[in-house]
Amino acid sequence: MYKDVKGVIVAATKSGSGKTMAALSLMKLFSERGLKVAPFKTGPDFIDTSHYEKICGVKGRNLDTFMMSDDFLFWNVCDAMTDRDVAVIEGVMGLFDGYGEEAKGSTAELAKKLGLPIILLVDAKGMSQSILPLIHGFLNWDKSLPIVGVILNRVNTEKQYSFLKSRIEKIGIKCLGYIPTIAEMKVPERHLGIYMGYEQDSSFEKGLSKAAACLDEERLLKLIENSSKKLTSKTLESAKSVPIKIAVANDEAFSFIYEENIALFKLNGAYVHYFSPLRDETFGVADLVYLPGGYPELFMKQLTENKNMKEALQNFVEGGGHIMAECGGLIYLSKKVITDEGSFDGVDILPFTIEMSKRYSALGYVDVMALDNNPFFTKGTTLKGHRFHYSYIKDAKHKVECSYIVKRKDTEEQEGFVYKNLLASYVHIHFGSNPEAVGSMFEKIEKTKRVKNLQLI
Repeated sequence: MYKDVKGVIVAATKSGSGKTMAALSLMKLFSERGLKVAPFKTGPDFIDTSHYEKICGVKGRNLDTFMMSDDFLFWNVCDAMTDRDVAVIEGVMGLFDGYGEEAKGSTAELAKKLGLPIILLVDAKGMSQSILPLIHGFLNWDKSLPIVGVILNRVNTEKQYSFLKSRIEKIGIKCLGYIPTIAEMKVPERHLGIYMGYEQDSSFEKGLSKAAACLDEERLLKLIENSSKKLTSKTLESAKSVPIKIAVANDEAFSFIYEENIALFKLNGAYVHYFSPLRDETFGVADLVYLPGGYPELFMKQLTENKNMKEALQNFVEGGGHIMAECGGLIYLSKKVITDEGSFDGVDILPFTIEMSKRYSALGYVDVMALDNNPFFTKGTTLKGHRFHYSYIKDAKHKVECSYIVKRKDTEEQEGFVYKNLLASYVHIHFGSNPEAVGSMFEKIEKTKRVKNLQLI
């Protein structure tokens, strides 16, 4: 299957340059001009994607050349572009930054695979003509990259922009506008990154409109019109129709969800519905309950007080139901959670005491291999994922079985905690690394369900 995709990739010279605000400003500009935007984030980030939906009307997806096979990467783009006009892809870190010596997962690697044009965002604060060798270096470091324009961040006057533009364009690159410092666009930070998109009020969108007005609309629309690339999307051979019912936790406490994982679940026949551990009394009819990551530590009092939900999850596990819990889900299912606000009772399925830390406990990509006691994956199944958390299991001498071997560079450990048909882990699995595993996982759940029903008869 072929699909003509129009779009741009927003890259930067370094982390902290303002890529998210630049990408959101472009999304706002295109949306205000009547274009339907498909938003994407490079890398394993959950927080930046949470800001996209309010602007674009659809959930953001991730694109990751480390965690996704090429077949899945192209399928993901083409699937997300259904009924959309333009893709806006926010990069990760600096343009050439990635994992290991080969810089796997970098924005540059993604750009080469997709062939879409790159807009380079440059933080111009405190710079005058020193900005010229910086831009020149990025343009000439790898001439195979299609860098077609520059947007300047933290430029506060039209006069300053005109001065920089006249000099930058002499080195052979177009300036596509600037983003001034706008009070409404300032997003506070917490331990995993900036605040989530649902925490922004209406003034944030007004700020984006102000920023969009400082972009060169004519040049950007012409760039989009000429950006079309023909992408080949293979039908994923892993797709099987196993009609299991999946209940996905999704509220302020649990929101770290790869939307493309959900799309892959549906491709394999799943019926997906959402529930809130904060407000709902139960999760409805389900063969699988998925508790993703998020910020449960910020809502432990409310989660603790929702005794009906805790009891529903306990009964589900004891009755043989399948639960997959990732990071925040693991925290929630534990016996005790210690935060700055005090000690709280979790669901108490896992006998862990979880304590929040002032610095991250783990960060980075990992490879996962399933052991033979895994309730979801057959022995030897390999997957890729990412860990980023500020909590740790305080009682390290617990006797919970592990069903993963987790590898990162030269280190290896056992993880993937199992209790009956519950699998909990600090790893956020990306099924784009092994799409075939989804169909096999669903068949394993379906088989367990059939055996359970026979026993009930």
